[in-house]
Amino acid sequence: MADEEFVDQKKYLEDFCKPKCVKPLIEYEACIKRIEGEELGLKHCTGQYFDYLYCVDKCVAPKLFSKVK
Repeated sequence: MADEEFVDQKKYLEDFCKPKCVKPLIEYEACIKRIEGEELGLKHCTGQYFDYLYCVDKCVAPKLFSKVK
């Protein structure tokens, strides 16, 4: 049993779920473009980034926890 190679199910499921979260990703990328030339560093896209991560995690969670032993 120790010789079996570990497969990270979370990474696999994230790759599966990312295409389902296109809208938050587009909003995040649009924000990045919008603040691209901002020199003061006061603007950020943290909210849009967290929205994207939330979407991916919401998709992954039920599938991942059903695989946990």
